[in-house]
Amino acid sequence: MKKSIYTIFVIAGLSSQAISQNKSITFEHTSFKEIKAKALKENKLIFIDAYTTWCGPCKQMAKNVFTNDTVADYYNKNFINAKIDMEKGEGIEIAKLYEVKCYPNLLFVDGKGNLVHRVAGSMSPSSFIELGQDSKNPEKCFSYFSKNYEANKTNSDFLSKYIYAKDGTCLEIGDLLKYYFALQTDEQLTSEENWKMIKSFTNSLESQEFQFLIKNKERYDNLYSAAEVDEKLKDIYRNVLYSVIAQKSFDEKKYNETKAKIFSYNTPDTKQIIFESDLNLAARTKNWTNYEKLAINYVDIYYSKDANMLNNISWNFYEQVTSKEGLVKAVEWSKTACAIETSYANLDTHAAVLFKLGDKESALSAANKAIELAKIDNLTAEDYQGTTDLIKKINELK
Repeated sequence: MKKSIYTIFVIAGLSSQAISQNKSITFEHTSFKEIKAKALKENKLIFIDAYTTWCGPCKQMAKNVFTNDTVADYYNKNFINAKIDMEKGEGIEIAKLYEVKCYPNLLFVDGKGNLVHRVAGSMSPSSFIELGQDSKNPEKCFSYFSKNYEANKTNSDFLSKYIYAKDGTCLEIGDLLKYYFALQTDEQLTSEENWKMIKSFTNSLESQEFQFLIKNKERYDNLYSAAEVDEKLKDIYRNVLYSVIAQKSFDEKKYNETKAKIFSYNTPDTKQIIFESDLNLAARTKNWTNYEKLAINYVDIYYSKDANMLNNISWNFYEQVTSKEGLVKAVEWSKTACAIETSYANLDTHAAVLFKLGDKESALSAANKAIELAKIDNLTAEDYQGTTDLIKKINELK
């Protein structure tokens, strides 16, 4: 009986909530110049939902947050609201003006167009209201930190808050981290707060804090855990190697020097990290001969239980590799991926490499199973069209 009464109250509460959520933030549909003029006239800040049409979290905010009654009441009362696509019309220049680097970007500007506050990312209705309230508190606004930065370069607490604030906007932290850690003593560098800073932001082999960490690894291992420290070191290595690879003009000498430096630190799993980086480099430079050689030599060592990596590499072999030896390995890897996780994507890849190897019967069986799973997972015919097309090719095999 108690369960029944509780269920009724829950359903009634949900129904009441659903009925009450019938408002929405009112967005202006005029030019940015006119929006600023209205903000000046009404002495209000402008809230800008800087979005794109392809941004999933943007759609989530529009559907679940902007339509919340409490949110709508607060923002309609306190702000002039603008919803602007950053890839169309005025939005393109606005994105440049305010350095919008990711989406959604939630901006607060005054009637003159001066940036007051900003964050990036989706959030709950309560957090979104708190964000609006922060925009009215000078010491909590992003502009407070940017305006007072030069006068506070030797203020460790200020720099820490600015680093976290800037990170929450998708803007580059730049020299902030260097200035912050320059103020820390050796004893302070091992504090919980500074370990948190290192884990969150350090990505340079040359930085002061990394050099201290690598020289005092045992101290960090004892204070936190060896596994946690090793994971952060591996994260740094991956980021450093990727930054070299991603340069427009690839510097092979610098890349090899970076690898040698990482090897010298003798951190667990270094060989795997170097392999992953070399494989990534081969794919980026379309050196598929080297990609095939690296994969055949090391995939079974490092990825024998990783269905995702086995699937991804097998697919690259399907698209780029022609040797029988390579395709036989891709069939083995994709079969293992299916054994670890029987999914539509894994079966589709397995079917594809079997087809390329010329095994008509096995390829057809795997492709049909892939479509069966796709239907079970409620994928549309359009979602598995590639497999349907593959079946036609398989049937044409002699």
